[in-house]
Amino acid sequence: MKLCLSLLFFFTFTLTANVRAQQEKVNLNLKDVSIKTLFEEIQRQTDLYFVFSAEQTQKLGLFTVKAKDENLESVLKRIFANTGFVYEFNKDLIIVRPAKEADQARKEIRVVGQVTDEKKHPLPGVTVQLKGLQMGTATDKDGKYAIRFLETDRDMILVYSFIGMESQEIKYTGKDTIDVVLKESVAMLEEVVINTGYQKIDARKSTSAITTIKAEDIITPGLQTIDQMLEGYVPGMIFMQNTGQIGAAPRLRIRGTSTVLGSQEPLWVVDGVVVQDPVNVDPKDINDLDFVNLLGNAISGLNPEDIEQIDVLKDASATAIYGKEAANGVIVITTKKGRQGPPTVTYSLSGSFIQRPSYNDKSVNMMNSKQRIDLSREMIEKRMGFPSVDTWVGYEAAYRDYMNGRLSYDEFEQKVGYYETLNTDWFDILMKDAFSHKHTLSLSGGSSSLRYYASLGLNSTEGNVRGELNRGYTTSVNISGNFDKFTVTFGLQGNVSKKKYTPNDVGITEFAYNTSRAVPAYNPDGSYWYYSKEKVIDESELPTYFPVNMLEDRDNASQEINQNGLTFQTTVDYQIFPTLKVGVLLSYAFSNSTNATWHGENSYYVRSLAKSYGNTEANFKKYSVLPIGGEMKESRTDRNAYTVRGQVEYKEALDRDENHIFNVNAGGEIKSNKYNTYAKTTRGYMKDRSMIVASVDFAEYPAYLEWMRTTAALGQYITQTSRDVSVFLTTGYSYKNIYNFSFNARADFSNEFGSRAKEKFFPIWAISGRWNLSENVLKNVSWINDLSIRASFGYQGNVPQVSPRLVIKRAGTSSLFNELYSSVVQFPNPDLKWEKTSNTNVSVDFSLLKRKVNGSVSYYYRKTTDAYMQKSVSEVNGVKGYIVNQGTITNQGVEISLNFTPINTMGADGKGFRWRFDPQLGQVMNKLIDKAVKTKDKSVRDDDDITYSDYLNGTVQTVKRSLNGFYSYRFLGLDPKDGRPMFPNLEQVIGEGDDAVDYGEQFKLMTNEERYMSVMKYSGTRVPFLQGGILNSFSYNRFTLSINLSYSIGSKIRLLKLYPNVSGSNSTLAPSPMENARNEFLDRWRKPGDELNTKIPGILDNSEFMLTVGSFPWWKKSAYNETVNRKIIAENIWQMYDYSDIRVVSGDYLKIQNISLRYNLPEAICKKVRMRSAYVSLVGTNLHTFCNKKLKGQDPTTQSGSASTISMSIRPTYSFSLNVSF
Repeated sequence: MKLCLSLLFFFTFTLTANVRAQQEKVNLNLKDVSIKTLFEEIQRQTDLYFVFSAEQTQKLGLFTVKAKDENLESVLKRIFANTGFVYEFNKDLIIVRPAKEADQARKEIRVVGQVTDEKKHPLPGVTVQLKGLQMGTATDKDGKYAIRFLETDRDMILVYSFIGMESQEIKYTGKDTIDVVLKESVAMLEEVVINTGYQKIDARKSTSAITTIKAEDIITPGLQTIDQMLEGYVPGMIFMQNTGQIGAAPRLRIRGTSTVLGSQEPLWVVDGVVVQDPVNVDPKDINDLDFVNLLGNAISGLNPEDIEQIDVLKDASATAIYGKEAANGVIVITTKKGRQGPPTVTYSLSGSFIQRPSYNDKSVNMMNSKQRIDLSREMIEKRMGFPSVDTWVGYEAAYRDYMNGRLSYDEFEQKVGYYETLNTDWFDILMKDAFSHKHTLSLSGGSSSLRYYASLGLNSTEGNVRGELNRGYTTSVNISGNFDKFTVTFGLQGNVSKKKYTPNDVGITEFAYNTSRAVPAYNPDGSYWYYSKEKVIDESELPTYFPVNMLEDRDNASQEINQNGLTFQTTVDYQIFPTLKVGVLLSYAFSNSTNATWHGENSYYVRSLAKSYGNTEANFKKYSVLPIGGEMKESRTDRNAYTVRGQVEYKEALDRDENHIFNVNAGGEIKSNKYNTYAKTTRGYMKDRSMIVASVDFAEYPAYLEWMRTTAALGQYITQTSRDVSVFLTTGYSYKNIYNFSFNARADFSNEFGSRAKEKFFPIWAISGRWNLSENVLKNVSWINDLSIRASFGYQGNVPQVSPRLVIKRAGTSSLFNELYSSVVQFPNPDLKWEKTSNTNVSVDFSLLKRKVNGSVSYYYRKTTDAYMQKSVSEVNGVKGYIVNQGTITNQGVEISLNFTPINTMGADGKGFRWRFDPQLGQVMNKLIDKAVKTKDKSVRDDDDITYSDYLNGTVQTVKRSLNGFYSYRFLGLDPKDGRPMFPNLEQVIGEGDDAVDYGEQFKLMTNEERYMSVMKYSGTRVPFLQGGILNSFSYNRFTLSINLSYSIGSKIRLLKLYPNVSGSNSTLAPSPMENARNEFLDRWRKPGDELNTKIPGILDNSEFMLTVGSFPWWKKSAYNETVNRKIIAENIWQMYDYSDIRVVSGDYLKIQNISLRYNLPEAICKKVRMRSAYVSLVGTNLHTFCNKKLKGQDPTTQSGSASTISMSIRPTYSFSLNVSF
């Protein structure tokens, strides 16, 4: 870091003073070039600007010039000798004109000034021309310009133009100094320069499907990472955030899912280099919609304030150059670089308030104390049994004491009254309103030959769960310099983060949601109140109960994730000729991630391992696997990666008028990415005693000794290395900017593939074209500003982390055989090939009605062949299955991106009114159309391996269904006699008398899939097929009000379970005395006729209920499951109800993603305090979600009945931000 800062200040403050323009040295080796090309090359080397008439100098023809370290004036004398033209130096300008002019008598006019943007930043390189003539100039590094022209009888109008800005025309009225402020253009197609990571492309010439976003347009205070800020901005991108816990990474899907077993996340690229996650998480976990990723992803350590632009590459034409890693799409991030001009210091601050969950929230639809006790009364009246009772507490404890004579009736009523009004606020006790603050300080500036950007960032975010905290530090340095024909860049990105959580097994959020409010957290004297929680020690013995208090449990457990990373990058480009450039890129990155989970000896987790409660000393020593102290689980992952790339860029006009332009970009690349992981679990760890590990006499603790021989106790090293050698090629051709064509190709040679050499080599290619109709056939249509058609076809690659070889794990000493042992991890398949995805894309881009209406409409079709699928094999092979290439997946959809500016009276001075309206829409229809096993079944897996849970949870891939599609039991209604749920085909005998049919006999002959389909139906997919956003922006003078909405359509959500205690040996409808119940129970069936008005089952008398659970359901009896591998269809009707179609609702939602009000401080105030610019803003994020009323507050984005636990909902956040520049 010190070295980087030293370089920065060295290059900034040791520049030599400028010499006189005439003495500038130049090196030229040009052959048969136009005067324009000659001037451009001199301008590039000297930072001097030419003023000339293109029409007058056209007759000069072509020049051949050679000069080595020669004075510029000497060169110009040779060039213009005997040409009839003369030149004149005027500061930074060289004015070229005919030696004799007939109109010398006319007055010469000289206009000077400065061009800035709306933030008062100088704009170098702005073109300044006299309208109707080719003569003109450009602004210097400070945005200043000077232009000369002759006075004419007609109006003299100066035109100021710059890419990304709206052009301005100013009439000359005799004023010799004209300062101009250019504002950003609303014509998106005109302003965008796309960065693919390998090259930069004018959006008007792009043939690919790419969405480009300026980071400053989406940065939202209250959101921590750039991936969280993309929601609703990228058509065709599905955004899923499955928890409101701080630091959790969202899931992104670009144009659907193209793989089953490989990672479905997009590829991240920063400044042209592919970046990987800090920890190599199993794709199975990453793809699991319920997995909460607190380890972060590839860009979690990147400060959004350091990002300039995001380009989302979607089709094959855009992603082919990334080869085998690009089937899921590519997100290219360009970090901020230095701007020409004086040093600018910018400081940004944001502070956020994050509201905790509350029982007043609609997302917390749980009973209060009185409602919970009323439910207990009815359960007891119906003689309903309880699950293996952890603790008799609350109403149940008072009732038991009364029935046993330990309480009088009055005392009983007094206790019940206390419990009915207790209303313990678990959310207040375990959670809190959280605060966060974020700071970024940056320095930017430079000259035309040297530019620099450096920043430091701090981000501190509290979680709503007490004790949870994320703190991160970032740094970014980018330096670029032009030295003669060389362009050199240096970049550094660094981050350090410290995250503190409560371990998942403690279950703070789950406890707060599901614990009865009729039980206390403290005793009257302020000490902890304990309840008992069971743990099965040995299958042959009764459960053992351990005392638990959630506050104590929380204080005796922690999870700390510490991460740091550093990336160095440098590029060197050499301009051999104006048309030919070669370049080299070198990048090295390393990161370290540690994950330490601690449980103290006073935690329930350790007590259950120690088995010290409710046991004799003999049993304690026999079964205890943690006789003293606590437990520490630690893992450390070190990642090292490097990239070396060399490429050649050639661009040439094929004719003198530059109508035909051809370009080629070709090169090679070597990449390596290596993870080294060490994981170990230490027991006997004593955190409060100098963090020592206690010694134990193994002879007295045989179970502990056996555990000490496991891999977890001994520790394990894992190394994963990926190496690639690649070559790539991109070619392009443009004719008058009317027709543009492109061809991209890449071939990868990877160590990730098999024994057959031909499968190690993986070629990917794509071809695309663009027709700008507004440049020819529609050129004279006044209401069409731009209209173009794009089309592409090609292939995208994907290589899941699966080897075709036999993988054998060579482990340690077996506790059974007391010798080294090995096990088969993966069965070999030498014929395994790479997955390949073909991609067709057609798009229409348009800008209409003086650019008040802009947009793009795209249709795409993607087809993955040879998708990896699991195939079953006999277990005598050591594994249950192996991987084959037999899946086919399709994705297709429509994307619509629109931009309307209905009103715009905003002037260059920032005064006026502007309304901008940007709706975005992206549709993805996903389907599996082939399978790995050619049977009559629709599932891609063998029938013998499928369980009903696979269908219910969406883990079975079904032909002609969407991936992540799930099934539900067909609910027929409530039984009018007692309110129990009813389902089809659950009667063992259907009909009566002679018409009776023994359905059980038919059931015996069915395949597993036929059994499931007799009671189930397809419900839909958990992944939406349509997402988008709607942005409304209203600007009035210095105020800007933005309202950003995001929406999601097409997903299905299972409601949270009503009967979690029904399964198991002690099945019951009753929640345990410690558990709360959902308010839905208030609408339960109570009497005949209620089935017409409610779908919530009633509470059966216990004797009737017991006949519905355990081994009583006929389909669970062995007589109907004698056939090998035949599976049951459900546990009981109560489980079926929780997983029935009546408990599935639409996951569609419309969310007020954020509302912001921004105020730009007046220039006069800024000048008084010596600031360039400043603004303040107020932002509310995740303010409200409109969704299906049947959810009854269940958050459609984070909470699902398919998950094993309840996640925290996305919380409303209120922020204040300040940004000042000096």
